[in-house]
Amino acid sequence: MGVFTVLTDYIKNTFSKLNQYTILQLLWVIAIYYFVLNSLLDFASTIDDMTFNITSIKEILEYNQSILDFLQKYEIVWIELTILIFFASIIVILVTHIIFEDYIFIRSCSRYGGNLSLWSLMIYGTYKLYIFTGSYYGIVLFAISAVAHWVKEKKSNLLRRFY
Repeated sequence: MGVFTVLTDYIKNTFSKLNQYTILQLLWVIAIYYFVLNSLLDFASTIDDMTFNITSIKEILEYNQSILDFLQKYEIVWIELTILIFFASIIVILVTHIIFEDYIFIRSCSRYGGNLSLWSLMIYGTYKLYIFTGSYYGIVLFAISAVAHWVKEKKSNLLRRFY
């Protein structure tokens, strides 16, 4: 009972910190985990089918494949909806800033559609990177992160020279 209480308190504490903006970031992190796990599974099964016995999780793999099929089937709808939400957010932002200029809460919430569309686009980009790289997704993701870190460091060093 004590372990269960600690676990539930941790989960409550973690989820109580989520808001409309951090939920989108959490969804992106979940997507990255999902695609990395899929790529690792693909990579492991291509190395040696005999070492990794995946027949015991056949039902999970079927469910996983149905998720991937769903994403592929509705990919066009996903990107179209993302674009529509982005344009709708521009209209909503303009209207709320003109009509509700004194209502800070309404004005701050009106930007949510833009954030939603940008994070949806990031998740879509993550999905497309997984589709393009397949089994090597984790390695490619790590390489992209290393290059981004290198560019950030070079940019920081360059800016230090001027200041």
